[in-house]
Amino acid sequence: MSESEKSRRLKQFGACLMVCGTAVCGGAELPPDRELRELAVRDSLNPVAPGGVNGAPFWNGHARRFIYAPAFDFKPVEGAVRYRFTATDAAGERHSFEAASPAAALTPVWDRLPVGFVELAVEGVDASGKVTGTAGKRRFYRAAVFRGHYSDAERGYLDSARMGLQYLFRQPHYRNWLEKGEPDPGYELYCYPTKIIASVVESMVIYAALAPADREPALGIARKAADYLISVSEPAGAPLEFLPPTYAGDKRTAKEFAGQQMMIYPADAASAYLDLYDACGERRFLEAALRIARSYRKLQLPSGSWYLKINMKDGTPVASNQCVPVPMIRLFERLGAQYGETAFRETAERAVRYLAGTTLKEFNWEGQFEDIAPSVPYVNNTKHNACDYALYLLDRFPDRPEAAEQARTLLRFAEDQFVVWEQPMPDKSTRTDQWITPCVLEQYAYYVPIDASAAKLISLCQAMYERTGNVLDLAKACELANAMTRAQDPETGRYLTYWERNERGLDPGWINCATASAKAMMSLGRLLEQKKPAL
Repeated sequence: MSESEKSRRLKQFGACLMVCGTAVCGGAELPPDRELRELAVRDSLNPVAPGGVNGAPFWNGHARRFIYAPAFDFKPVEGAVRYRFTATDAAGERHSFEAASPAAALTPVWDRLPVGFVELAVEGVDASGKVTGTAGKRRFYRAAVFRGHYSDAERGYLDSARMGLQYLFRQPHYRNWLEKGEPDPGYELYCYPTKIIASVVESMVIYAALAPADREPALGIARKAADYLISVSEPAGAPLEFLPPTYAGDKRTAKEFAGQQMMIYPADAASAYLDLYDACGERRFLEAALRIARSYRKLQLPSGSWYLKINMKDGTPVASNQCVPVPMIRLFERLGAQYGETAFRETAERAVRYLAGTTLKEFNWEGQFEDIAPSVPYVNNTKHNACDYALYLLDRFPDRPEAAEQARTLLRFAEDQFVVWEQPMPDKSTRTDQWITPCVLEQYAYYVPIDASAAKLISLCQAMYERTGNVLDLAKACELANAMTRAQDPETGRYLTYWERNERGLDPGWINCATASAKAMMSLGRLLEQKKPAL
């Protein structure tokens, strides 16, 4: 990189620090930055992966809100030579334009639509100007565009991460691992053993490195949790041999989905085992990760992916849905790069081809969570697997411009559908007026703000900034991180799972989400602590 390019990025970085307006970012409090808003508004005029372009599908049939100008799957009307678009905003004002296609994006009127619900009608018009029929109608919420600085941070990002991890370390159900070596029945989310216990391991390995005084008990917790998860994994010779279980007991949806394995989670467990092996050098954890990887290799489908959910007793699929296999690819490539285990190279390459040739082309970012059933395409979109793929593209292909472009598209999709900068869409099922904003929603089926969702966007915005030097990305990461510090108990350090001012007290808090939040805050904090971008 040239010295002039380095200078440019440093200046951009300094501008972002000023925009963030917090002690964490190194700047004073300032009013919202007009230049940033102008950049955000300009970007919002361009649709996200519009359907019908180069054969792309219309992925937004079930979407309810948009930050970026949408285009809809409206069909041609017989006799029409052009189409009249009329968008009526909440105040009753009509915004109109004409286009050659009923599937044109709303770009011509998008920046004139205020935040709020919009009623859209598209009519076919003949050569004389007569309406020949209606191509389609749609009601949606025009969501707020990023406007710059929203709020200051309550504490430094690194301090926030330490507090969040220390809170977990001090929890009774964490201490129970040291005392009894098994899940504490008082913490009901252990009904999802692989997801939650792997998070215990991961969080304590990270915390052990941050808190030398607590290193030994933290690693002790991680060892006991990992040993337990290994002990309850499927035995050798079983259809899903060596894979740890997705469900246990009868809490939440564990009873409903008993006997099923969700295939994305064993890769997370294997990665946690590798983290623990790196920290303590005990080979049994490396061997456990390798056994999981070998089972994946055996179960890989001709497509290159895996069935999302499989019946453990006989290995048959629960449904035809397949995984977005980023966790598996990360595992295989880590085993090869870090430990010299190259036997999984072809398995990884097949999964990479599946992502590029199937998932990205179909643009089906199905919510793949243990507490919901597999869905039909586009009905329950989420940003999690789309962001995971974008992060993978940025990591794996640092010199490919097309990888950065694909990652940018995925980031815009995630923001468009799931980021609430302000003025949340009213919803009778939840108290949106109590949300802590800016925030990030989880999935269509659970359209509420979750800390891990914010963490995912913080991580991807930071990665995009480090790849491209785009100051808008870093500003967005900082604003979400500032909100993260406000959605954290200032006394205990607990990260609120649900970003509501009167957060549901009955929920025990999802430790996998808290771990993701701490990791994102720690990464962004370290970047800002350097006082310069990664060059």
